[in-house]
Amino acid sequence: MVQKVFPLPDRRPTAEVPQNADIWHDQINRRLAGIERMLRRLEWQVWALCCGAGAPLILHFLHILPRG
Repeated sequence: MVQKVFPLPDRRPTAEVPQNADIWHDQINRRLAGIERMLRRLEWQVWALCCGAGAPLILHFLHILPRG
């Protein structure tokens, strides 16, 4: 049986090794991006909690209002 799978040469361009300062800044940028993402998620959770707590309060006030 003839083998029909052939290894392909690696065509990916070889990236140059960045300087140490670039690696350091990249690590800081990734860390800050993660912190920003976490704070954005926390902000949405706080808004959802406030809206979720405010909705029953508004419904309760509407129930208390005199019907005229």
